[in-house]
Amino acid sequence: MPPKADHPRRILQVITPSHMSGAETQLVRLTRRMEARGHAMPIVIKQDSPAIPEFVHHGIDLDERNIGGKLNPLAVMSLARAVREHRAEVVQSTLSSASWWCGWLERIGGPKSIGHVQGFTSATWHRNQSHLLAVSNAVKQDLVEQGIAADKITVLHNALAPEEFVPVRSPQAMRAEFGADAHTPVVGTFGHLSEKKGYRELFQAIPRVLKQFPATQFWIIGRGPLREELEQKARLEGFFENLRFTGFRRDAADLMNSIDLLALPSHREPCALVFIEAALLGKPIVACRSGGAPESIANGDTGILCPVGQIEALSAAISTLLDNREAARQMGQRGRERALDVFSWQRFIATLEGVYDRVYGRSRALAA
Repeated sequence: MPPKADHPRRILQVITPSHMSGAETQLVRLTRRMEARGHAMPIVIKQDSPAIPEFVHHGIDLDERNIGGKLNPLAVMSLARAVREHRAEVVQSTLSSASWWCGWLERIGGPKSIGHVQGFTSATWHRNQSHLLAVSNAVKQDLVEQGIAADKITVLHNALAPEEFVPVRSPQAMRAEFGADAHTPVVGTFGHLSEKKGYRELFQAIPRVLKQFPATQFWIIGRGPLREELEQKARLEGFFENLRFTGFRRDAADLMNSIDLLALPSHREPCALVFIEAALLGKPIVACRSGGAPESIANGDTGILCPVGQIEALSAAISTLLDNREAARQMGQRGRERALDVFSWQRFIATLEGVYDRVYGRSRALAA
């Protein structure tokens, strides 16, 4: 068991998710870690969120409230009631709508709020909050350029422990599920099927990779609006048989453990949790040199970073790792060692509790 916190807090967490993704998964893990240290960490979530079943699946208790949308006049009152009922000292928000309403609650006399900024977003949603947590230096810089004072922002990289992302099925069994054997080159992509994740560029690079490695499989793990377009492109260009669209999977660790490398050419990734997951399982990574990716991936050492939108560079990076399996394995091992240090919970919690102490010193819950 982790040691108890010197100053246990009552932190009301507020989140307004449209689906279960990295930010939501991180909140599940954060809640467990902080509760084990003695903090009270109730979660208020918007009513009817599609992510609710996944939180429940992970054993997280939720308080569902009418807080969705940025034009919801009832959201502030609903949050005020939640603060009183949970006797919250500080409010911590995840995602823009949650931060927007927590900031307004603070402005009208509610407790101080901390916004956990996990993507490149408008600073408008956070201007009324006391302090912000940015998942990367790139996200912090983006907020500063929008007018947020630098001393109001603390960089807090995502954290993950090896025991939180453990495969249970063998790579052989997972590969057999998709018609691959131990020698089949497998490239995995984990993420929402959207334009900003770089799927269009990846699907332009795939035929180039297949010219050199025609047996390669590309596992596309996730769901999103581009799926039909991507499937159609693959059918028209004749490489659909090399693809495996899986949709959302709860066994992401098993899938990740069975690939040879991760390729996620996002246009501007803030600090992808999937990069940490891949690193902890010893997988080399191909990504774009943008956003917070250079903070997660050491170019040439734990992965390869390509210029955004450069199809030839992307296909060459994937092919290089497939063509040099031992070098790729060593790259993955170095990535694991780096992830154990940079993305540790010990570092994360020490930083977060320091922010709580700073904000709590001038915070007060709404009167009961």
